Amino acid sequence: MDLNSNPLAHRTILTVPSAENSFQVVRRISAQWLTGKFGSAPLTSGHHHLDEGSVLTNHAAYLPDGAEHAIRLQLREDRTEATWRTTIMAVAFEDRSALLTVGLEVFPNGDTPLAPARPRLVRDLVQELEPTDGPARLTLESQGVDAEGIDALIDVLCDPTRRMPVIVAAQPLRPNTLWSKRLGQAMRQCAGAASLYVLTDAEAVDGFRAAIGEYHRVAPGAVRTFLTEVDPAWSKDASRHRFLTVARMSDPQDRAWFGLARTVQRLSTEAPLPEALRTLSFPDDAGRRHRAERQAALTSVRPSEELTGMRKDVEDLKALLAQADEELREAALTADLSARTATSLEEQLHAAVQRADEDMEEALRALDDVERARAEADILRRRLREEGRYDDTVVVEQPPGVPDSFEELWERLDTFEGIQVTADKGRALELDDAERARVWAAKAWNALRALDSYAHAAKEGFNGGFYQHCTSDRPGAVNWPLKQLATVESDTTMNRWGAERIFAVPLEVDSSGRTEMQAHLKLDSKGSTSPRIYFLDDTKGVTRRVIVGYVGPHLTNTKTN
Repeated sequence: MDLNSNPLAHRTILTVPSAENSFQVVRRISAQWLTGKFGSAPLTSGHHHLDEGSVLTNHAAYLPDGAEHAIRLQLREDRTEATWRTTIMAVAFEDRSALLTVGLEVFPNGDTPLAPARPRLVRDLVQELEPTDGPARLTLESQGVDAEGIDALIDVLCDPTRRMPVIVAAQPLRPNTLWSKRLGQAMRQCAGAASLYVLTDAEAVDGFRAAIGEYHRVAPGAVRTFLTEVDPAWSKDASRHRFLTVARMSDPQDRAWFGLARTVQRLSTEAPLPEALRTLSFPDDAGRRHRAERQAALTSVRPSEELTGMRKDVEDLKALLAQADEELREAALTADLSARTATSLEEQLHAAVQRADEDMEEALRALDDVERARAEADILRRRLREEGRYDDTVVVEQPPGVPDSFEELWERLDTFEGIQVTADKGRALELDDAERARVWAAKAWNALRALDSYAHAAKEGFNGGFYQHCTSDRPGAVNWPLKQLATVESDTTMNRWGAERIFAVPLEVDSSGRTEMQAHLKLDSKGSTSPRIYFLDDTKGVTRRVIVGYVGPHLTNTKTN
């Protein structure tokens, strides 16, 4: 996560279906968490200094009949590297159900890399409150599903009220210690952000496959993360729900299993707050009560006690002034953090609008390409029919579309004859954990098609470079947008981070097996990931191909956060 642009590092939202004393449970678990950090946990209303740089603020909201309606505990920790703010809010309803959220914000004070983790108390809250997500129970450990439980699992996956992911794993055909260890660790990290299930045997795997269909199935040893609104009847929907094969889960060198927790925690953080939590307000009950008690004390002073009362008044006024100063300081700090959050939201909104505009431009360009291809195909079919070649106008096997992931893209690299990919597969597969992975994979496929098209044109005598290829209107040529092409890096970038741009090449290109690549294609322009494809034009050299040396996240340059 890019903490320089978004202070919200983590958020969990839990639905508690029925809890008699949910506020008491939240306060007790929060107190245990605070005591473990600071040795004490004052839970009365107001501001409490826990150490030199940590302040706990407690608030409560009440209904007209005096019943407690909502609570908020907010811990602000001012540290050298950043200000850390943890907020715990809960609201109860008439049917005894409750909503709870735990949020962690991080406001950096410099450029030091930070790695905020989910607050530990989230697991304790999940264990104590037994929250649900639609028909699913949220648990700390995975729930076993046998053949008899398949229908209930399908109901969970397809339920329209579900708002969290569902992780479904299938036991491998043979015991695998590494698989079990990795799955257990991932499931614990996902607790509270997804519902967790394991198909316990081959009969359950077969039953699940029969119930949900071939495209959405979970093979033995595989793990699939099902997002909301699962549609088993639509094959293309399956690509939304990322999966890891047993081979990747069992490969000691493959780190993709880390993405399970990253994905569900990212989705949890990005989920909008329900209105009941978003619109909560907490009056300053402690200050109002303190002023009321002071007014009552002043009215009870008798004339004979006037002098003594005045002395006491002075002391009370000093205490009130000190309290007011403290409240003003806290209000100023809160306002500053709120302003930083507002600025971050403005930046995110601006970036989202720009990205939407770029995506629209890409979609229109793709639509134009499709329409041109369809028109060309219609013309060719008409010419074939005019020559009596009716059988040649029918395409028996439909060609595959764009890949839905970088893993699928890698499996189809042998489609290209004009390019040679030496890039590290692991760096490319890292992109599959991102929200925009499907978009990037589709654009990467088109980028490779453009490079392949250029290599074929070069073999046929085209004299220009890739830039000129992208500006030509030759029939059948696959082009790439020029504004998403950079032929060189800046001098500053190469002087400081040129070593990052040394990639593998065939030995006939360079006897060291590595060489510098500056030309690259941009798969995105917003965010810290913004994937890139680096390539070397060797169409006039020994390989007569384009060498693709890197596919992966944005490398370091002068604009990197």
